[in-house]
Amino acid sequence: MIKKIKEKLPNNFKKLLRHLYFFNNSVPYSYFQPSFDQFNLSDFFLFRCDNFDTIFIADNNLALLSAKPIECRHIFYFYSVSGSRCGRFEVTTDLFHYHLKINSQMTGGELIGGFIHQTIYSDDSLKKETEFSSEKLLFQHRGYTGYRRKGGDSYCYSFLHGNFGSMYIKNGKLLSLSRQRALHSYTPQIQIKINKFYEFYFTNPTSKDLKLDITLTDQYNKSHNVLSVKINPMGSYKFDLASTSKDLIRNISWTTRLPIGRAIVFENDGIMFDVFHS
Repeated sequence: MIKKIKEKLPNNFKKLLRHLYFFNNSVPYSYFQPSFDQFNLSDFFLFRCDNFDTIFIADNNLALLSAKPIECRHIFYFYSVSGSRCGRFEVTTDLFHYHLKINSQMTGGELIGGFIHQTIYSDDSLKKETEFSSEKLLFQHRGYTGYRRKGGDSYCYSFLHGNFGSMYIKNGKLLSLSRQRALHSYTPQIQIKINKFYEFYFTNPTSKDLKLDITLTDQYNKSHNVLSVKINPMGSYKFDLASTSKDLIRNISWTTRLPIGRAIVFENDGIMFDVFHS
């Protein structure tokens, strides 16, 4: 009966229902329409200024859409692992992509944390782009963050995009479209290798404390809950893991109320490292 009712509903109505919490509590974002111009949705990015260099590639969205240089004001807001604002950096450029090398002066001395990226264009620039001036603009910033080990021989960075956050600034306040819903268990598609060291970074892009439960599976296929922790709003948490022949860990999983609850993983053997989304 329910299936037949769904088949007769208009597609637009079904899309709206999927965005309502009480019909589908796994939807990761709130449903709304932006009510002001130059609306910016940013991913929540991770910076490391400890034993890693961090570089960020920021897109000039309007220039990319127009296929010509347009002056853009880039603003970066930095947050500590506890979720408090710790720094702000601003630059104006007409480049299609701006490369920002993040240092501890920008982050208020914090060595690890999160940040978001926003852009602002002049009214004149927007009016000249007649193709876009008649409608609301929504820019989503999914730029790339690169990491490399300090003091190493390589000049190359390992890049990945940000974690889903849908964060934005309104009236000077950091807000987010991300919502905590039903409990989700997440198992990354990676192999935990012997004699390698792993760092799992978890971020909380929501306005509430995020509970994180981590489970490890050993060589006998037995699972053990090893950690339960709360991450502050806009905060970050690092979980270290090493697997040895004596204490062999086969797999890791975690449970949160984030439908997209990925971690950023650093894999290190003391000589080489890799970074990837779980």
